[in-house]
Amino acid sequence: MIDRAIGIFGLGLSIISLVTSTVFPVVNKKIGYAGFAVGLLLMGVAAGIFFLPGGNAQSPPAVTQGPGSAYSHGQQGGITAGTIIAPSRASFTGQLGKELTTHMPMKTKTVELKSVGGVEDQKVGDDVEHFLRDDGYSVQRTSIGMLVPPPNHPFSFDETPNSYVITVAPSAH
Repeated sequence: MIDRAIGIFGLGLSIISLVTSTVFPVVNKKIGYAGFAVGLLLMGVAAGIFFLPGGNAQSPPAVTQGPGSAYSHGQQGGITAGTIIAPSRASFTGQLGKELTTHMPMKTKTVELKSVGGVEDQKVGDDVEHFLRDDGYSVQRTSIGMLVPPPNHPFSFDETPNSYVITVAPSAH
């Protein structure tokens, strides 16, 4: 649409410039030729716009989706369609608890339990806490949403002179 408007304006400017310089000899010929040149230039611009491919910048891109894909046009981040692509969360088992307590022979020491992560990760921390309390340990629990730097392993153990320190981060990999 804009290409036609520019072309018509260029054609009109060219004609008016030539007619003016011919009919009114008092008008400087350079002004007539300049108007004619600008008119031709505008018609060239209009032709160029006409031959450019039609842009459709506001339409969604063409996406070839494979099985299990979840493409959502216009979404501004987040998890798309409930699809989670990540390794599974580590779980706490009785066997893991027994292996852990072999490193903690003194039940008089306090256990500092740090559970890292969201709600589901904190549930794993609850399992560890219940296991340790049932086994006779005194547990001080700290729930942490995010730890910087993040843990490298789902379960880690450290011993200080006064306590055992256990970090539970089930989503760590």
